[in-house]
Amino acid sequence: MGDNRIAVVVADDDPAVREALADLIDSHPDLELVGLAINHEQAVRAAVDHRPQVVIMDVHMPRGDAPGSVRAIRDQVPEARVVALSAHGERETVLNMLAVGASGYLVKGTPAEEILEAIIRAARDQFSMSAELLADCAEPLRRAERASWRFEDLVGNRLEDSYLELLGHAPCGVLVVGPRGRIEYANAHVRQMFGYGSAELRDKRLRDLVPERYRTASEQLIGRVFTTPSAMSGRRRDGSEFPAQFSGGHLQGRQPRGVVFIADLSQLRAAESRFRQLIESSPDAMLIVDTGGRIQAANHRTEALFGYDRDHLIGRAVEALLPDQPLTVSLREWDDSLEEPVGHSMELVGRRSDAKQFPADVSISPLRTEEGLLTVLTIRDITEVQRAQFVLERSLELLEVTDRDRQALLSHLVHAQEAERGRIAADIHDDTIQVITAASLRLQQLRRRLRDPDEQRVMDKLDETLKLSLSRLRQLIFDLRPSSLEHGCLAGALRGLLEQIRTETGVTYRLEDRLTAHPPAETMALIYRTAQEALVNVRKHAHAKTVHVQLLGLDDGCLVRIVDDGEGYNPLEVESRPGHLGLSLIQERAQIAGGWCRIESEPGSGTTVEFWVPLGTPPDAPLAAPDSPHSPEGDPQP
Repeated sequence: MGDNRIAVVVADDDPAVREALADLIDSHPDLELVGLAINHEQAVRAAVDHRPQVVIMDVHMPRGDAPGSVRAIRDQVPEARVVALSAHGERETVLNMLAVGASGYLVKGTPAEEILEAIIRAARDQFSMSAELLADCAEPLRRAERASWRFEDLVGNRLEDSYLELLGHAPCGVLVVGPRGRIEYANAHVRQMFGYGSAELRDKRLRDLVPERYRTASEQLIGRVFTTPSAMSGRRRDGSEFPAQFSGGHLQGRQPRGVVFIADLSQLRAAESRFRQLIESSPDAMLIVDTGGRIQAANHRTEALFGYDRDHLIGRAVEALLPDQPLTVSLREWDDSLEEPVGHSMELVGRRSDAKQFPADVSISPLRTEEGLLTVLTIRDITEVQRAQFVLERSLELLEVTDRDRQALLSHLVHAQEAERGRIAADIHDDTIQVITAASLRLQQLRRRLRDPDEQRVMDKLDETLKLSLSRLRQLIFDLRPSSLEHGCLAGALRGLLEQIRTETGVTYRLEDRLTAHPPAETMALIYRTAQEALVNVRKHAHAKTVHVQLLGLDDGCLVRIVDDGEGYNPLEVESRPGHLGLSLIQERAQIAGGWCRIESEPGSGTTVEFWVPLGTPPDAPLAAPDSPHSPEGDPQP
């Protein structure tokens, strides 16, 4: 090994990512690959055998856990520094890694140059973190004064210097503003964005970089712990303006200083054009709708599904295709919200040009443009799906005479459903994300060999597409398996679901957790899915302002009570409509665990859903062993 080269060990259980990282390190003149590992146990052994300066390690690998591996490496090889690399970016995981001594945390999909820079910085005992994690991991700063602890306790006394170094490598413009409101620091992105040199920016104010109409708004960004991003315009040195997004924060250190993040939105129109091409090539019907509910664009699949020419649809209200449903209410709430909107899906009823109706699965996604907030609707006819669901329900009714077999079948179905969710999430993480990460690394290696600017721009666009795919896949993993539920926190998983409903609909909530016993994993999953079905009904149909969720211990079991102040309904009338099987499914899921369910509602009086399940494995319908069914006996009654 050369005297000045940095020795590196790569640990990743995915062969494609591991080989791509190895090639990336070998291609750098200042780095030398000295070892490879495919699990946590091998990562510690390789660090002890080769005594590298840096170990770059996947967080989620078999045969051990990441925090334990970091501790073992730091204890046995004190000179080694660990840089975490993972497809997951949950704040809890990141902070746990930093707490045990990791020198950095990168999300898979990070550009190759940033990975190389993080390795070199770690060898210098400097800290690195992916920019997309920075705002989320800085969240504890907002609670610092209330909770009487400081973020420095997590990353050491080097927080201020490390934070400044991170800001310098951020992919957006960053300004640090001193106590007197003067600019003390500007990174390269800001200098390029506004056309100033470092000396010219020093001692300017933020208001000098925006047009007159935005000066008051710009001053309000400075000095706060965290602000929501605001769309404004920047003013370059030559007086020209460009669309930009500004957000402010607070840099905690020896003296109070503000930090302002600036993103150039000039490329937004090009992105919208590419997005419209994507919409046109979709196999599903897709619409672009404004906040007033007016259709702005439609693809050819919309014409085939609804029987209208797209020219006839432009400018019409979306209610013409999805009548008498609370869709535009959600769109207007997005427009008024100060927070970034989050997409979701709904089961609605579509109406074709011949007035025939069909059940539809509608995915609703926000699209922020220069003209304002638009919405992309993806619509799929689920007639066959509901027909299959109906046939399944009728088949289950026939099995009531053999309740023992029915209990075992339903228990197996729930077990299989959760297992399938976990399998899909694991497959996405262990296969798709890994392959895309490897492809991204290979692509970035290829880009470095190109000299033609046009070819480099094509590679940049392809790299952006891969990063977008990684981001969406990580969100899909979270949707399939909520991290709180996976870590055994039922209340945390329900709080995350309630927070999502609050963001989407404005419904406020109160969660009361008085459950002292810890449910088995499978029972906890069933409780969560059952409560999720009830809360989806609140979101879709109740038009409620508040919802109260209680977790109570009762008779060696868990009683879940969900009360909303919505408009209520007539159960006989609602349950007879197509597409309203949700309440029946709630009752079925409660019975799977040997419990019961009670639903009370009437027009104008809100709705109360209660269900109880035993916390232990019921002797008559063991959830953990669906291959050994028994008959239910003596179920508790409400």
